[in-house]
Amino acid sequence: MAAVSLLRCCQGARLLLRPQIVKHTLPGLAHPDVASRAITFTAPSLSALDYFRARRGPFTPAEKKGHHKLMASTHWKVERLVAIGMIGIMPTCLFYHAPIMDHLLSTFVLLHGYWGMEGVCTDYIEKFFPYIHYIWRAVTIFAFAGLVHFNYNDVGVCKAIAMLWEL
Repeated sequence: MAAVSLLRCCQGARLLLRPQIVKHTLPGLAHPDVASRAITFTAPSLSALDYFRARRGPFTPAEKKGHHKLMASTHWKVERLVAIGMIGIMPTCLFYHAPIMDHLLSTFVLLHGYWGMEGVCTDYIEKFFPYIHYIWRAVTIFAFAGLVHFNYNDVGVCKAIAMLWEL
C-alpha cells in the first residue's frame, strides 16, 4: 500500500528515469545518443503499474450490462441487512433457545464472515492466487454443513454458547 502511494506521489517511475538525470549523474559514462533520447514506456510497463490500481468509471454501457447474478448495489444492501439483522439476532439467541434461532444465527454469522473474507480474497489474494475463491467457497459450504449438522444432531449453536458461558 505504501509503495502504491509512493508511486502515485512521484507519478510512477517517470520521474526516476528522466534523460536529464542520466546526463547529470553519468556524464562520462552515458553515450550521447542514449542520454539525449527520451525514455518511452511501452504498454506492458504501464499496464504493470495500472494492474494494482483500482479502476474507476466512467464505464462503457457494455461493461455495465455484464452477466451479473446480483448487482453490486443490491449485494451491498443485502450485506447491510444481514449486518443489521445480526444486531437483533445475537441478543435474542441468548434468551430464546429454539431451532429457528440456531439456524438464523448460523446462517447470518456465516454469510457475514463469507462476504467479509470474499472481499479480502478479491482485493488482496486473487491477484496472486486466482483459485482462492473456489477454495473459500468449499470451506464455507463445509462450515455451513457442519453448523446445520450441529444444530440438528446436538444442542444447537445458541445453547452451546450459553453452555460455554456457564463454565
